[in-house]
Amino acid sequence: MKSYWRSIAAPIIRKVILETKGKTEKEIRKALIEAYPFGERAMHPYKIWCDEIRNQRELKAKKKTEQLKQQGQEELF
Repeated sequence: MKSYWRSIAAPIIRKVILETKGKTEKEIRKALIEAYPFGERAMHPYKIWCDEIRNQRELKAKKKTEQLKQQGQEELF
């Protein structure tokens, strides 16, 4: 069962990641900061927000790595 805070954060983060595809790291981080929905950046909601960003961005990086490996480009790693 997803936590209350994660159920709110996950779709917002997913949307920002999709909307900022191809942009610089700085632009992506800025968009994620601006999208934060819980008011003060403190305590449990903020920890969940940061964890969900890490989860979603890490999954995206892993998928990209797997795609490159499947294309025979694993020697780049």
